Amino acid sequence: MTNGWARAGRLILAILIVIGAVAWLQPYSVFSPYRAYTEPARRFLRAALAQDSVDLQRRAASRQPVQWALHAGKGDRSALAVWAKLLRPYSGRRHGDTTLVVFQTSTRVCYLRPVTLTFVRTALEPQVLVASSSCFAE
Repeated sequence: MTNGWARAGRLILAILIVIGAVAWLQPYSVFSPYRAYTEPARRFLRAALAQDSVDLQRRAASRQPVQWALHAGKGDRSALAVWAKLLRPYSGRRHGDTTLVVFQTSTRVCYLRPVTLTFVRTALEPQVLVASSSCFAE
């Protein structure tokens, strides 16, 4: 009987190790080539949430995204807070030195109304050239 419990214990331990290895390695996960834009987008949306026009101007390459962000920050603040924290790149398109990235969240906030940001490469970090979302429509 003791030998049976030892075998069962080893089997359970082996199963837990395999599950842990699969969870850690994530063999089927695919990384987005646009994930480099996630943190710049979050910082931009956090500045919008704070209504920090100086920070927004530093993160933007034109006036349009600053105006859009200030408008979005005055609108549905709870939705903007979710986006600033949980957005992730869904798809995108590169064209020359600009990259259009469509972001989504895993939530029902602004469901099927993504945030789209066009970035231009700069020496320090990408800057937002154009911002839009029907969730935060003007």
